[in-house]
Amino acid sequence: MPRDRILYVTPVMPQRDGNGLAMRAAFVLEALVRRFDVHLFVVPVAGDPGPPGDFVRANAVRVGGLDLAKNLDPLFGLIARVVDPEQRESAELAYPKPYLSRFCTGDSARYLHEWSSGFCIGRIHVMRLYLAPLALPFLRQSPTDRPFCVLDLDDDDARTCRRLMRLHRDLGNRRAAVVTAAEAEKYERLADQYLRGFDRVIVCSKTDAQRLGASYPEAHFAVVPNTYDPLDAGRRLRRSDFGPLRLLFVGTFGYFPNLDAAMFLCREVLPALRRLSDREIRIDLVGAGDTAALAGFIRNSQVRVHGFVEDLAPLYAAADVAVVPVRAGGGTRIKILEAFAHRVAVVTTSLGAEGIDAADGVHLLFADDAEAFARACLRLKDTPELADRLTAQAADLLAACYTPARIAAALAEVYANPM
Repeated sequence: MPRDRILYVTPVMPQRDGNGLAMRAAFVLEALVRRFDVHLFVVPVAGDPGPPGDFVRANAVRVGGLDLAKNLDPLFGLIARVVDPEQRESAELAYPKPYLSRFCTGDSARYLHEWSSGFCIGRIHVMRLYLAPLALPFLRQSPTDRPFCVLDLDDDDARTCRRLMRLHRDLGNRRAAVVTAAEAEKYERLADQYLRGFDRVIVCSKTDAQRLGASYPEAHFAVVPNTYDPLDAGRRLRRSDFGPLRLLFVGTFGYFPNLDAAMFLCREVLPALRRLSDREIRIDLVGAGDTAALAGFIRNSQVRVHGFVEDLAPLYAAADVAVVPVRAGGGTRIKILEAFAHRVAVVTTSLGAEGIDAADGVHLLFADDAEAFARACLRLKDTPELADRLTAQAADLLAACYTPARIAAALAEVYANPM
């Protein structure tokens, strides 16, 4: 018996070992393929997609994509050609759509519609608010003809931009603060325009569903949590209070909140650790992106910048603490779930743990300033029994709430109960 078909539109090529967005895209793909034949369409605004890998080819019956070079909004193209920097900046601020929506033109939406038109698509799953305009031809179809349309926000982009604005302002980055404030307003307008039009709007946590539901009562929200597969984790070595304190931070450094977190860790937390303890300190910074911005720390023998690492298991096995010192951003930190799976104790800012039902002192430790962060890391090193208790309870939480089976069940419920 032939299966129903679904059009899955993402801003990144799904990858089980990619950044957080690519990992969520991958887990959603795996969940969708349990129920549908998946037609995957990539709009690679979140990075160069490259050719589909074995994982994508094994899970998608068809893969297409948007050529960004041929689909830039002509208005944005004109703005990019403005010679005077101040005039160009003013025009960019006045551009009506978020920066990541600059390829979502009417022509792009029609191309996507034509790409899928010969396959009797009954459902559409669009990942991220900034790609929502691509669904417009489907949303405009008559109720009897249109597919069931789902928008996976993954993040509250307006809220994230407002947080970035405040961080840039506090750091003295006036221009960046102005740009992110303008982006927040654009995302709010985009949400006003599209959230009510989709049959379901997916968020990562109940907190997001409650907050956004209060602002958009006509939208129909569903919670599909992020996940991490414990089978991907390596074997954990026995902890000891001997030897150096080894801290591990994993993140994509092309994303400013992660870059800022690494700077905060090295510029503020590391000096606090030195003041509080004579113990040797080792910090591993791991992730793709703008590692050149971290070059100044390479000269510090206590900090090692790795860049992208395909197999993280040895680094987790050697770490005493996985740190998430982020001070802006949004969504769910899949890297916290990854640390839970590897049974490494976590110290995070309270913002860093958003979207995960983890409690301070039960599953991980919260710390929001440099000295508190340093004290929490030292506490875990000095009391291995505390680290063991936290990691055991974190692993239980992961198994109960954040496995691939949970995301599959949540998506199955979304698609099993159309309006």
